Amino acid sequence: MTTTLLLVAGLFSLTFPAAVAAEAPGVPPVLSVKAARELGAGSTVTVRAVVLNGDEMGNIRYVQDSEAGLALYAHPAKLPGFGELRAGDSIQVTGQLKLYNGLLEMDPVASLHKLAGGRRLRAVEVTAAQATTAFIESNESRLMEIKGVTRLLTPANTPVRTLAGNANYLINGLPGALVRVTAASTGPDGLIDSPLPTAEPFDLRGVLSQYAPGGTGGYQLLPRLATDMVLGGGLPRLTEEPVPVDVNPTGFTVVYSTLNPGDTRVRYGLDAKKLKEVKTDPTPTTHHSLTLSDLIPGTTYYVEVSSRNAAGTETAPPVPFITSSGKQARPTSKN
Repeated sequence: MTTTLLLVAGLFSLTFPAAVAAEAPGVPPVLSVKAARELGAGSTVTVRAVVLNGDEMGNIRYVQDSEAGLALYAHPAKLPGFGELRAGDSIQVTGQLKLYNGLLEMDPVASLHKLAGGRRLRAVEVTAAQATTAFIESNESRLMEIKGVTRLLTPANTPVRTLAGNANYLINGLPGALVRVTAASTGPDGLIDSPLPTAEPFDLRGVLSQYAPGGTGGYQLLPRLATDMVLGGGLPRLTEEPVPVDVNPTGFTVVYSTLNPGDTRVRYGLDAKKLKEVKTDPTPTTHHSLTLSDLIPGTTYYVEVSSRNAAGTETAPPVPFITSSGKQARPTSKN
């Protein structure tokens, strides 16, 4: 038996076993994150929300629903499942709220249930020029996307080429538009030692946190991984035109590249204006490859490639590819 729950403000729906949905004795009723925040420090609350980050931020996880965000702090060794949480996981969590240098967080976390994975993360979008207007309490612990960033500067106005851990930067040098890189964001996908984009403006994603020993101000954007520096508005953006490889009499493989990950789509046919055949691969990638087969030897085919992701679709004009002439050699068999 399963029970379906519609979460706050229609953000998403989940289906999971009724035993998980049932509240244990003594567990507070499930609240929206906004309602939980309004109860304030000292309150014990239960919320359902989507996780925004993994261990690239250490022992803290930020969660949000459609209205508000909240920080969760726990030691993975003391709370089973906490260390395995990743961005896109939906969870139900119970614990006590407290203030830590201005940041409202759940600590201690009493119980945690993962409900599903792969949920879409929705960001509050704002232009770089307006970034400081969004660095406010109502956006604390929410995912944000700052559009049109041209550079990051140190607080001393020194240009930045690569990012360092436990370091502060200013978006376009604007006072108050603070970015902080956490020391845990390491490895091939981490922020530390990642070069900043320089060829064109980029969008910067991160969680809006707060560090204010005095209790007010101190908002800072915490990017999570190198992929939070987004070029081209997040669109796939073709960077290498499609070319045929492994050409044979009855087919070829179409390869092309995109700036950002997306699915792989190929339309083809004998008439550039009537591309009736379609082949796709839903796996997100920047290096695309699809093999077309059962084609006619020595024939020109028009091939249109495209790629789609959450930001949109990029499509290239059709180009002619020709299968090779002659018959494919058939394997011989021995009796």
